[in-house]
Amino acid sequence: MKYNVLAILLFLGCAITTQFFSQRVQAQTTASAGMTADQAKAVKAIKIANLDKDTYFKSGGYILDRYEERPAYVFTYSDGITRKIYLYKIFAASDTKELGLLAIYQNGKTNETKSFVIPGESADRKAWDLYIDDLKYVGEKEPGLMSTLTFVLSREMASLLSGGGAKSEDGGKKKEEYNFCFAANAPVLLPNGSAKSIDAVQVGEPIMAYDAKTNAQIVTRVTRVDKHDGQFALTGVWLSPLSELSADNTITPTAPVLLEATVNHPVLTASGRKPMGDLTAADVLYRLENGKAIPYRVVKTEKTTRTVSTVYNLATEAGAYVVGETVVLDK
Repeated sequence: MKYNVLAILLFLGCAITTQFFSQRVQAQTTASAGMTADQAKAVKAIKIANLDKDTYFKSGGYILDRYEERPAYVFTYSDGITRKIYLYKIFAASDTKELGLLAIYQNGKTNETKSFVIPGESADRKAWDLYIDDLKYVGEKEPGLMSTLTFVLSREMASLLSGGGAKSEDGGKKKEEYNFCFAANAPVLLPNGSAKSIDAVQVGEPIMAYDAKTNAQIVTRVTRVDKHDGQFALTGVWLSPLSELSADNTITPTAPVLLEATVNHPVLTASGRKPMGDLTAADVLYRLENGKAIPYRVVKTEKTTRTVSTVYNLATEAGAYVVGETVVLDK
C-alpha cells in the first residue's frame, strides 16, 4: 500500500513538474513548433551509441542537442546501482524549430536505457498522452527511475525559475558537475604506510584519515565505494611545504606535489572545507608525513589537467581519507 501511494505521488509530481518545465523552456525559445504523436514515436526510437560523448546527434530528420551542455545527472542508491539521466533538446532538422525534450534514463547495472519524449507546450495532445503512458507503464516498473527523473526535472525547473542557473564570467552557461571523485589510479593511504589505488579499495577496508579536532591521524573504514563511467575533467593543484615557502633562499625547495580530483571534490584547508575548483594560491592544505599533518600551500592551480573515463569516490566512517598523502573529505 505504501509503495502504491509513493508511486502515485511520484507519478503526479513528475507529470506536473514536466508540464511547468516544458512551458518555461519553450517560453525562452523563439522558434518552436508543436510535436505530433508520430514525431514523439520517431524520437523515442532514436538510439544514441555513446551518451557521454554524443552531446549533439542527428538522426531521422531530428537533431538532439544536450540540454544546456549539462553532463549526466548521476545517482547511486543504497542498492549499489548507478543510475543516470541525460537531457537533450529536440529540434526538427528541416527548419531547426524546437519540438521538446528527450530524457534518457540509464541503469548502470544492466546498461539498459529508457527514453522519455517530453513534448513542448504547443504539442499535440496525443504526444502528451504518449509521454504520460510512458511514465505510468514504463517508469513505474523500473525501481529508482521515477525518483531520479522527478528530481532532475524539478532541479532544472528550479534553475529556470531562479533565472536560468549559474552563469560563467563571460555570461554563458556554467557547466555543472555532479560527481566528487578521483581518477582510478589515485593512491589511498593505508594503515601500514603503503598506498593502494582507489579502484582497488573495498568496502569495509581500513584506510588512513585525519581528525582535525585532535590534530591526529586515525584509522577509518570505507563504508561505500562509488564508481562513475563517462568523460570527467580533473582539476589539479600543486602543493609545496609552507615551511619552505617562508624560509630563506638557502634551502633547496622540493618539487611541488600534484593533487587531482573533479572540480567539486572537497578538501580540508586551514580555513575549512573547500571544493578543489575554489582553491587559490592563498589556501593551505594538509599532508600526512611521518604521522603528522604538515601544512602545504597551493602554489599553482590548473582547471583541467587531464580527462579520464572512470572516476571513484569513497565514503568513510571518519568523513575523510588520504589521497597521495593529502587529506581529502567525503563529499
